[in-house]
Amino acid sequence: MPISFINPALLFGGLAASLPVIIHFLSRKKVQKQKFSDLRFLNEVQARQARSLGIRRWLLLLLRVLAILAIVVAISGPRWGGLASGSAGSRSLIFIIDNSASMNTRQDEGSRLEKAIADCSGMMQTLPAETSVQVIVAGSRTGSLFGDWLPAGTGVVAGLTSIRPSDGTFDLTQVIQETATLVARAPSQPVDVVLISDFQQNPLPNDLQNVADRLLAAGTARIITHHVGGATAGGGIQEVVLPQRALQRGESADLRALVTSHLPDQVFSLELDGQQVAEAVLAEPSNTPVPLVFSISVPGPGLHSGYIRKPSDAFGSDDERPFVLTVPSVLTVLLVHGPDRAVDPLAGRGGWRYLAEALAPGTQDGIFRVKDVSSIDLTSGDLSASTVVVFVDPEPLGRRTSEALRLWLETGGVAAFLVGESTLAGYLDSSLMPLLGLASGVEAVSLQPGQHQRVRVLDPGHPIFAGLGPEAITTFEDITWNRWLKVPAGNAGVVLELADESPLLLSGELGAGRFVLMPFNLLPSSGKMAASPMALPFFQRLVSWLATGGLRSAAVNTNVGQRASVIPVPGTSAITLENSAQLMILNQNGEPGQNADLVWQGDTPRLLGDVMDRAGFVTFLSGRDTLGIVAAQVPAEESIIGLWEPADWARQLDLFGLEVRGQLGSGQDANLLATLNGRDLAPWFFALALLLLLTELFVGRGVNRSG
Repeated sequence: MPISFINPALLFGGLAASLPVIIHFLSRKKVQKQKFSDLRFLNEVQARQARSLGIRRWLLLLLRVLAILAIVVAISGPRWGGLASGSAGSRSLIFIIDNSASMNTRQDEGSRLEKAIADCSGMMQTLPAETSVQVIVAGSRTGSLFGDWLPAGTGVVAGLTSIRPSDGTFDLTQVIQETATLVARAPSQPVDVVLISDFQQNPLPNDLQNVADRLLAAGTARIITHHVGGATAGGGIQEVVLPQRALQRGESADLRALVTSHLPDQVFSLELDGQQVAEAVLAEPSNTPVPLVFSISVPGPGLHSGYIRKPSDAFGSDDERPFVLTVPSVLTVLLVHGPDRAVDPLAGRGGWRYLAEALAPGTQDGIFRVKDVSSIDLTSGDLSASTVVVFVDPEPLGRRTSEALRLWLETGGVAAFLVGESTLAGYLDSSLMPLLGLASGVEAVSLQPGQHQRVRVLDPGHPIFAGLGPEAITTFEDITWNRWLKVPAGNAGVVLELADESPLLLSGELGAGRFVLMPFNLLPSSGKMAASPMALPFFQRLVSWLATGGLRSAAVNTNVGQRASVIPVPGTSAITLENSAQLMILNQNGEPGQNADLVWQGDTPRLLGDVMDRAGFVTFLSGRDTLGIVAAQVPAEESIIGLWEPADWARQLDLFGLEVRGQLGSGQDANLLATLNGRDLAPWFFALALLLLLTELFVGRGVNRSG
């Protein structure tokens, strides 16, 4: 560690050390020779004394020179170590305070966040008033605490009291981006960056190199870490997995939770609408997520708020996890088909009437409400009024309708495409496949009479097939096909395929929406699907699964740190939405907040609120009517209780060119200035000068007596 000086110019004062030397030579007496009687023995004694006296005088000279040099060095402000030389008062400092969910962990001195704020306050109070200070708060949102750089003092210390806990995650990418912005606008360079965190053991983000390069280009940022808190035993709920299909009142359904616990026989409970309805026990402690299953009887139609809870521990934020369960009264299925022609059978073009009967067999008492429309008459209003849209051998859609369909999918719509007519192979290849983000290369396949192929279920655990026994799966795989369109799988998921590995059901996502593509139709000339007893449960399960896949729901389960956003419940009138004064939001504490913002995405309305800082429910209201509910949950990574050692975390950061230059000690009195400026050596040099002068005084007395 190098020695630096606060006032290096004063070192030129060391030239004063030459004065004793000059005086020494100027004050030397000339030796005069005189004849004297023979005193040989006396001369020998005097010669020995003269040699001893000369050595002492040179020693006196050296002590005086060294004493002057020690005083000059002491006055120049010597420091041992430190990040750089220069006046501490001219520095720019950024304090980064981690207020993510894990910082809510309680310890002996309070929460980790409370300790971080107290330690930061203690550091700030030691800074000279000339130091420029800025604070970044990093949790559910990342941003600067002050509008601009401020001088150190009571004002910035008081500003720390406005920092509140959050249940979000520490986003290192956002932190470095904000740091780079501040470094580029800093009053002076280099900039010292003090990161105060518990260093939750999360993997570094994949895009860190880009933002690291941006910080390196913005200026010189010297990173210092200050670790607060220690690992603590606990556990929590990391994820709630709701049934991946539309539920019906009165049926039995399973909800799964991924949980951890350091304690044996930990009891987890499930509450729905304020009532405990199920329990599950984690028998053995586990540091890794373990699934627990809760069996419930599905309540009536509506939006149902629920919690999975466990007994509270030091980190209480993940001891309860909210969720919203949707039980639809109906699922509106828009069945879009090509216009029937004289050559088409009674089942209609592509066999669309078979599908309508499978979804709503005989009566309209089930959950599905099917409305059919010819593809040439399809409008964007038809799309926005539907839960699921199913296309069966449609005529090519016009440009405007295709654009409306893409927008509808990208904003959370869900759709199924059954296209098996050979004359539509070109339309599927050139239009529908690109619209869905799939690769082109469609081929029509038609086997000779008497030939056929069977289907294979690649994932019996997929929600479409989950819960079906082996016999039902075998019955489904007995269905044969002799005509289909062969499509490339590309990056879509393959759920069904034929014996020649031709995909028969592809699933994928487009923006916020979900789709499936089935390159066949339901006519007997294509296969035996319509005649199979598995047709009805297959299509009902398929549509129920699709209905849960988009973000076009009035019930949304998401993480803290996201903006509250819902599609109003079906049937909400435009008059209700246009009355903005009635569109209110209840925050996570159940208190009225700001008015909801209404935006239109095509023909689809969306209600928006603020970024959510704490876990809980955000409810959108119009008067007393609930239009939608968002369950804000603690990000799963914040529930992991392991912490990085600062040195290990620093080594990871170093891989991206970001060097951690210092680590502060623990405690509120962590010596920030000692880390910045190094250890003050001035007292030691003053003490050395005093010691040299005392030694000179002692040696000088001996010289005077000899003289």
